[in-house]
Amino acid sequence: MSKFRGAKPKKAAFGKPSSEAVTPDPDRQPPVFSFEYMRGGNGYSVDCCDHDHRSALASKLFKLTQMTWMDIKNAPRHGLGLETIDRNSIRPALPSAATADVRIIAIRYNGFHPMIGFRDGRIFHVLFLDHTMDCYPHG
Repeated sequence: MSKFRGAKPKKAAFGKPSSEAVTPDPDRQPPVFSFEYMRGGNGYSVDCCDHDHRSALASKLFKLTQMTWMDIKNAPRHGLGLETIDRNSIRPALPSAATADVRIIAIRYNGFHPMIGFRDGRIFHVLFLDHTMDCYPHG
């Protein structure tokens, strides 16, 4: 019979786990992009874009994921930054996920062409790609 029979493994001595979960500040994290609420057939989806716009979108998404939300907020709106868009100025119908309490945001992905969506924590939900510059009045 082994002397280790019934012995319990030792617990790691790393200290007690906190009873409160620490939630990181989303502004200090890079964005995560979601196309979950983008719908085809409205003229503003990835499927409606040509090769140049799709390529520019992929490149911009990569660049933005190397930044934090704070960096993006502080960047020029026509560069790597963002701007708020009046939800009533958006021409296509907003999906139900874009509830009245969310702020509609535009982030440029190809020159002055914006991707339009809303932010939920780290996640930017892309709703429209304004590849024709007529999704809302640009002024």
